[in-house]
Amino acid sequence: MTDKRETLHLVERLAKRLSQENEIPESVQPASGMFAERGVQKASSGALPAAAAVIARNTPLEEPAMAPSPSPYAGTAAPAPGPASADGTQNQIRLDFRALRQNGMITPDNLASQISNEFRGIKRRLLQKVRDPVTRAFVNNLIMVTSALPGEGKTFSSINLALSLAAERGLRVLLVDGDVIRPSIGNVFVSPPREGLTDLLRGEITQASDVIYRCVEIPNLSVIFAGTPSTNSPELISSGKMAQLCRDLSMQYPDRVIIMDSPPVLATPEPAILASYVHQLVMVVAAAQADKHQIRKALEAVSSCQNISMIFNRAPSWNEAEYTAYYGYAYAAATSAPNAPEA
Repeated sequence: MTDKRETLHLVERLAKRLSQENEIPESVQPASGMFAERGVQKASSGALPAAAAVIARNTPLEEPAMAPSPSPYAGTAAPAPGPASADGTQNQIRLDFRALRQNGMITPDNLASQISNEFRGIKRRLLQKVRDPVTRAFVNNLIMVTSALPGEGKTFSSINLALSLAAERGLRVLLVDGDVIRPSIGNVFVSPPREGLTDLLRGEITQASDVIYRCVEIPNLSVIFAGTPSTNSPELISSGKMAQLCRDLSMQYPDRVIIMDSPPVLATPEPAILASYVHQLVMVVAAAQADKHQIRKALEAVSSCQNISMIFNRAPSWNEAEYTAYYGYAYAAATSAPNAPEA
């Protein structure tokens, strides 16, 4: 488990390095990296939407909606239900490849991209804590992804982490959109369903398998969408039913990693309660956005989770050795292969 005091010390060092007298760096390149227990593992630049690459001093405190795009499947009928998957559901959903590319995310047809390499390192650290070191069973398989403030890239990180984990051989992933206030995960899928997490918590849907959708392009990836919005949606996330659902998902699907995208910690009180229901928590920190006091306050709010890691997002381009050319050599065969069809 990451030492919180050491992590905060790292954040203070980074904050001091990134800003002198509260000045925002002139050139900020988006990237993702994982805070290690001893030091910072910073990844090189990862493609993000151009609008998110530059952080203005007056950035509004709201999670920017991912850019909608013309779907490659627009005008086509929804896929016919196929054979039931291992979780008992016949629901299917398709990825919107254009939306993934426009938002600089991992795509199944390009697992050798720079952003894919960055999240490959991140998932390795999380997987070390998921499995029991002796039995290799999935004992800490429920992972919550959040941030201190809106707009720091938590949904971006949740989707990429789920796609990266689903690329593991023999590993199954369940992605849950727990941000029922401003859901965004459906933006990278074709015609996402209206029913989802909130309908399940309200009891309008009785079985979780009825709202689990299996990804056509990545069969070992399944999704639970946010569901029908209502005025009491935030209260549903902090309810006892949500706690029971988390336990049920972890126990009923012990063969998979569950990634839950949640609201920002300082924007609403529900994530602080949700943190006590999960096994691991990932805090996304964007460069030049949340200050050290906000990060400290967010970490204190979710301290009920005993296993907290951090992702440093939109990191500037620091001077470092160039390893990408050599690393890319191992993936020359993958990059020369024809792209997978979008439809």
